[in-house]
Amino acid sequence: MVDDEDLLLSLMEVVLRRQGFNVFTASSGQDALAIYQANQRSIDMALLDVRMPGMDGPTTLLALRQINPQLRCCFMSGELGNVKIDDLLALGAERVFLKPFSLTQVAAELWNLVHSTP
Repeated sequence: MVDDEDLLLSLMEVVLRRQGFNVFTASSGQDALAIYQANQRSIDMALLDVRMPGMDGPTTLLALRQINPQLRCCFMSGELGNVKIDDLLALGAERVFLKPFSLTQVAAELWNLVHSTP
C-alpha cells in the first residue's frame, strides 16, 4: 500500500491487518519499488494513491510492472487531478477507490479481489 498521507497509511494498515492481510506500506513510489523488490513473492496486489509527490501512482504502477507485468493493482485518491478513472482502469487497475471511503468496505473489496482469479 502506497500513500503519502501517513495517517491514512497507518489506519489502512491496521484495518487490513485485522482483515487478515499481510501489509507492506510505503510513503512514496520509490519506497514502494524497494519494498516490492525485496518482498515480491509475498505481495499479491498493490494499492496505490494516485497523486503523490515525486512518482505518482500511475508511474509507480508502470515501474512495478517492469518487475512483474502481472502485478494486480487498485488505486485510491482524494482528488484525481487531470487523471481520469478510465485512464487508471486502462492501466489495469481493478478498482479505483475515491476518498473519503469506508476503510472496512475497501478492505472487504480488496479481500474479494485478492481471493478471486485475476
